[in-house]
Amino acid sequence: MSTRYAFALTLTTLATTACSGSQTSTTTTSQQSSPAATAAAPVAGAPAATAPGGGGAGAGSGSIAGKVSFEGSPDAPQKVKLSADAKCAAMHKDGLERQNIKVKDGGLKDALVYVKSGVSGSYPAPAEPVLLDQQGCDYHPHMLAMQAGQPLKIRNSDDTLHNIHPKPKNNEEFNVGQPKKGLESEKRFANPEVMIPVGCDVHPWMRAYISVLSNPFFAVTKEDGTYEIKGLPDGEYEVEVLHGKVKGMTQKVSVKGGAAKADFSLKG
Repeated sequence: MSTRYAFALTLTTLATTACSGSQTSTTTTSQQSSPAATAAAPVAGAPAATAPGGGGAGAGSGSIAGKVSFEGSPDAPQKVKLSADAKCAAMHKDGLERQNIKVKDGGLKDALVYVKSGVSGSYPAPAEPVLLDQQGCDYHPHMLAMQAGQPLKIRNSDDTLHNIHPKPKNNEEFNVGQPKKGLESEKRFANPEVMIPVGCDVHPWMRAYISVLSNPFFAVTKEDGTYEIKGLPDGEYEVEVLHGKVKGMTQKVSVKGGAAKADFSLKG
């Protein structure tokens, strides 16, 4: 038995044991206080789109749309060392590059935009799951947003071992091992918490963020930095932008009888 195979087998066993031997389970935790939970606490809790961009059904007909721009020079792409996993290397014969800050036409991709405060009422979590896929030895998407209590489907689309290891502060930590292609697991986060880091202990370059909100008023920026949050009632809101590698910012936005515009400029 090779050293690599023995390590993979051991990690699979540990990860599966940590998840009580089940590929489908539900995480529940008691309410507790943390900085991340405080950031989301003023908002309530609603059907979001199954896509990571958010923008699910809300109580009103208003919207907030705009662009998140990046000021500065994005970091250079970094070469990923794939030699530790021959199957990952075979998927990327020309090599794999990772870039933490992705900019197109001045717009910043994969930034979370959400209504931090100003929302009232209760929004039940949608029954449709959001998907975190492991494909090409990478996470898709890198920035995922969902509602508290909404199902999170985790899928391995690669013919190699992956494990999914989020490290929340206000929710229960879990570590799911998926040694085979096609395996799926289901989890839930009970409490609002933004920017939960997710990693694969087998492949250290695999990184993502999960943000858990208590309402459907959020979006993830597209490739060109644009976003749209729909279904908002008229009101005064505080909107925040967060990114894993760039300092975020907030802005007051007034929604009255239709669409409101809110652009952001983050400095690198």
